[in-house]
Amino acid sequence: MKLYRWVAVLLLLVGINAAAQSVLRVEVSGLNDVSGELHISVYDNEEAWLGDDKAAALAVDIDAAREGELVIAELLLAPGDYAVSIFYDKNGNGKLDTNFIGIPKEPVALSNNAKPSFGPPKYEDALFTLTEAGLTQQIAIESI
Repeated sequence: MKLYRWVAVLLLLVGINAAAQSVLRVEVSGLNDVSGELHISVYDNEEAWLGDDKAAALAVDIDAAREGELVIAELLLAPGDYAVSIFYDKNGNGKLDTNFIGIPKEPVALSNNAKPSFGPPKYEDALFTLTEAGLTQQIAIESI
């Protein structure tokens, strides 16, 4: 009988957790190459922005995720405020390559198609709200 109670509690918790998830669909355009990986990082606070403390991260095989001109990825997240950064890992080393002053050598993009001006991109420019209904971010990637 105790086993059944634990199973019921577990199913309830899984159901609550599943109900609290929303789909963030990321549609990336502007990629000319059909090989390699896109690295998508999701941040849920300004202090973590562009650092290692991500709310979610995903490496996407471009060839497998390509639908026409778009590369599409979906992430399950709790509803809330987020910002996304993306880079195209051209050389496959798993990190964003930059020049000696920190400017990216590989194509990058941000949610809301935010564009940095004189310095690193601002969190609030890339910030959006993910509701229970989900959200699609259409992001154009380009070289800087």
